[in-house]
Amino acid sequence: MYKVINRFQEKNHDGHVYEVGDNYPVDGKKLVKARAESLTEIHEEYGVAFLKAVEDPKKATAKQAPKEPSTDEKSDA
Repeated sequence: MYKVINRFQEKNHDGHVYEVGDNYPVDGKKLVKARAESLTEIHEEYGVAFLKAVEDPKKATAKQAPKEPSTDEKSDA
C-alpha cells in the first residue's frame, strides 16, 4: 500500500488528484507497481517524491509476546 506525501494529478487514473494522506491507488483503480515505485522516487522536475510505501495493516502480522512459563509447573526448589 502507498500513502500520498505530496499532492499530484495521476495521468494514469483519468487525471485523479491525490491529496496528501490519501491512499494510492484510489478505490476502483488498479495498482501498477512499477508506476507506484517510480512515484516513491524524487521526481527530476519537481524535486519531490509523491508516494511513500507503507505496510498494509490487513497484511501486518502482530508480534506475539514470548510465551511465559506455566504457573502450574512444579519447581524443583
